[in-house]
Amino acid sequence: MQDWREQKKNLEIKAENLHQFIEAGSRIFIGTGCSEPVRLTEQLAKNKHRFNDCEIVHFLTLSDNKFFDDQEPSLYRHQALFVGSSIRRAVNEGKADYIPISLSDIPLLIQSGRLRIDVALLQLSPPDKHGFCSLGINVDINRTVFEHSKIVIAQINPGMPRTSGDSFVRFDDIDHFVYEETDLLEFRYPEPDELTKKIGKYCARIIENGSTLQFGIGSIPNAVLMHLTDKKDLSVYSEVISDSVIDLVESGVINCRKSYRPHILTSFAMGTRRLYDYVNENPFIEFQSTETINNIFNIAKNTKQLSINAALSVSVTGQVNSDSIGAEIYSGVGGQLDFSRGAALSEGGKPIICLPSITADGQTSRIVVTLDAGAGVVIPRSEVHYVITEWGVAFLHGKSIRNRVLQMIGIAHPKFRKELLEQAQKLHFIYQDQMLPLTQDGVVILYPEEYEWSYTTPDNEHIFFRPVKNTDERMLQELYYELDPEDRRFRFFSPKSTFSHQETQTAVNVDYESIFAIVGIIGDEDKQKIVSIGSYFLNRSINMAEVAFTVAKGYRNQGFSRHMLNKLIDIAKEKRINGFMGEVLRMNDSMLHLLKTSPYVIKFESEGETFSFRFNFNEKK
Repeated sequence: MQDWREQKKNLEIKAENLHQFIEAGSRIFIGTGCSEPVRLTEQLAKNKHRFNDCEIVHFLTLSDNKFFDDQEPSLYRHQALFVGSSIRRAVNEGKADYIPISLSDIPLLIQSGRLRIDVALLQLSPPDKHGFCSLGINVDINRTVFEHSKIVIAQINPGMPRTSGDSFVRFDDIDHFVYEETDLLEFRYPEPDELTKKIGKYCARIIENGSTLQFGIGSIPNAVLMHLTDKKDLSVYSEVISDSVIDLVESGVINCRKSYRPHILTSFAMGTRRLYDYVNENPFIEFQSTETINNIFNIAKNTKQLSINAALSVSVTGQVNSDSIGAEIYSGVGGQLDFSRGAALSEGGKPIICLPSITADGQTSRIVVTLDAGAGVVIPRSEVHYVITEWGVAFLHGKSIRNRVLQMIGIAHPKFRKELLEQAQKLHFIYQDQMLPLTQDGVVILYPEEYEWSYTTPDNEHIFFRPVKNTDERMLQELYYELDPEDRRFRFFSPKSTFSHQETQTAVNVDYESIFAIVGIIGDEDKQKIVSIGSYFLNRSINMAEVAFTVAKGYRNQGFSRHMLNKLIDIAKEKRINGFMGEVLRMNDSMLHLLKTSPYVIKFESEGETFSFRFNFNEKK
């Protein structure tokens, strides 16, 4: 090590003399994220008066360096490609500039000279015996900046890992260096609260084995990784990785066996020293430039690529705002749009946006009818697929405005759902008579998630059963319209030919107490289909419920009706209902067989073409 320092001693400078090597009016780029060369950047902050009319370009700055002071205003002008906490106030006070841009576009912006970089301040590993330093934990846009800046001044730090991939640069291409071993910046996500965990669980539920993961910066995307321990053969292709990937790699959950590249691909690491030691000379984790990682076509090559990113607010029609609160800039575009587009093009891919349904103070809904004035649309409604809150999953892509609105209201916080519904009606987004499930006192009824389960048919097909939702209206209509005349007669006691909105929406807006309905569903959220429904309607005066079932023709003789009957009996017992009753046509052999072979004592009465029946749950054969 002393040899290379000795050989290049003419290039070594002292950090406190940095101002001598930067001309007035220069544009200075600061190395990104946790690889910021803090010994150099602290000189920029301490000696503001020595860098006249310089611009500083930030992508993601995490250090505590203070560039702005009310008593001594900065002489710099800052250009932020992403707004972090250190520069957020200055941007919103007009003391710094923000450039809204997708990560994939930043390399070309620099290469073309439209964002000229005069001086790059980077942090590198010491050179190896071949004369190559490593960009370490941040290859990202540091790679492009290194190649296209006029002057490179590096902090050479033995604490910087040597990472695999496209991270190596020639020491001979460095103009000046400061040698100093310091701790790298570390970043820790807060321990997830129950709300964050719940969102993470919903995200994990739609992640299939063999998927490729991208997770953006944020507590919620990071929390998703905590819920993947039961998955198999996952891969990672993501701009950023955090400590959370380590346990999943060591347990074999992430093994990249289904990936077109047999290792993790990323452009930067943001975490603790544990992560930095883990990526050091680790051939399983390959670092590439932003130009490579955020290329939409490279993303699309991955198997079942998922993009998991957080948002600040989402409109009921699907517009995603991730960079501002009203007109106040909060963060930036980053790679959200890149990965959302790339994941959508990937075979089996799923672009996911996740957010809490409500602000931390509980006063404001983050699901809104229209975005606030000045708020940026980072992902347009046409490109949004999945939106997830702690109340569930909404799938929007290819859906009508009316369907989107109902989906989004269904995952909004319950105390804001009526207001959102009324606002949407005023804008004619939905039917003017559109209902929500409400109590007699007008309180929104919560969906009973505890009654969800999976069922495997004798033919080994998996069916997802859950309580009916008010967003199921169209799927229920489709089930009924697919029935032939005889089936409709069995279910409705007449060859019914129409199933209107007014009628069907009543069937899906239930209180889960006096009326309870469960549906059997096939397909993922993007192509679901109801293949069965079972329901009961309580007669409170006698505490008995009328029960009815419908099963699509292709799914009969597989135990659906018996399965739903048993589940409805369990639910009714929980709600202290005494028993079931109903009517069945004499010619409905399958329903009669179901009743006669049940373990309960069933009383039948003949009424012309029908039998009426009833049975108490406490009377078994």
